[in-house]
Amino acid sequence: MNQNPHRNPRRSRGAFTLIELLVVIVILAALAALIVPNIGQYGRSTDMAVSAKSQADIASQMQQFFVTQKRYPQGLDSLLDTTGALYSADTTNADTQTRGLPYGGADGTRLQAQLVVGALTNATNAEYLRSLSRSGFDWVYDHDTTAVNSNLSNTTFRGLIADANGTGNAAPSSVNVAEVTGSYLLGKLVPGGLKSGERIVAFGFGQKSTAIGKTTTTCPLYPGADKTYYGRYVAYFKVYASGERATLVGVSDAYGRTPDYTEQQFNESLPDGARQG
Repeated sequence: MNQNPHRNPRRSRGAFTLIELLVVIVILAALAALIVPNIGQYGRSTDMAVSAKSQADIASQMQQFFVTQKRYPQGLDSLLDTTGALYSADTTNADTQTRGLPYGGADGTRLQAQLVVGALTNATNAEYLRSLSRSGFDWVYDHDTTAVNSNLSNTTFRGLIADANGTGNAAPSSVNVAEVTGSYLLGKLVPGGLKSGERIVAFGFGQKSTAIGKTTTTCPLYPGADKTYYGRYVAYFKVYASGERATLVGVSDAYGRTPDYTEQQFNESLPDGARQG
């Protein structure tokens, strides 16, 4: 037998040499160099995928609500503040705003720049208010500009018909809404253009919507939205001078980005070689 009594078998099997450790460190560093630059892109892809899914879900849930309830959900967010103005950002710097609709926008188009305050009335040959109320819009919630959290700023009840929700309010002769007039958003929502006697109005899908608990269980926010800007999704309805029922024409995120734009951003945010479509 030629055994070395001083040899430690356990140490010879389990120990690493300095060169082996250095090789492992070099491999890990190389892997990190490949993975880390793509983390941000994967995050962007996830946000766009979630946003596209939320937009599709809300549109479907609203239509299901209409089918089962014979009206669209009530208690949506008006996107107007309690003074009757648009619930706009309090600054022209998206990084420092503390309330209102998002001032920024990845495509250079801000939702608030696509909207104006429009008045719906029932006048001769122009029953826009009746068109809205016939689809079940009895009340909305206006936004409080002093609210700390923009996503919970929908605090003020406003009746759009007489005795809305049993509150005893008088029938309004005119109703202010957030109306879409920007060519960018109109082009996305109605590619063929609006016909005479048609208008588009916008409402936020907030947590006080009567759809909650009926056709949906949650009120989603745009991924990463914090309290400094309104991050809920926005539904758009076409109203008619003829007084016929308003119809849902689309849903966007809080920035005014529609599903086709969201899908495009998702594809472009995938790592090279993994783009779809």
